[in-house]
Amino acid sequence: MKGGEKYFMKKNVLIKGVLLLIAIVLLTMGFTGCGAIIPTTGTVYLVVSGTWYYDLYIDNIQQFTNVTPGTYVITSVPIGSHYFEAIDTWGWAYGHDSTTQYITAGINYVYLNP
Repeated sequence: MKGGEKYFMKKNVLIKGVLLLIAIVLLTMGFTGCGAIIPTTGTVYLVVSGTWYYDLYIDNIQQFTNVTPGTYVITSVPIGSHYFEAIDTWGWAYGHDSTTQYITAGINYVYLNP
């Protein structure tokens, strides 16, 4: 074998090794994903007690209007502190409750008793 042929064979083996490594990495990423997905939102179960009709707010934005006591679901709430409020439909003086609560990824329960 001449020197040029040896070099060509070594180069060929090196290229095949690199291509095999790339294929293994791509298959591994395909089966496992690129990494962990970190959730950035949570779901809030807003539990309202009382005896009348209420408007429900999160961060001063109305989410539900004229609802009876019960449990209401708010999805995709960003992680962090949020202000929750229930106000009687006849006005604040007739019934009101509020709380600030830190929302985590996953399920969160917020209780209001206006």
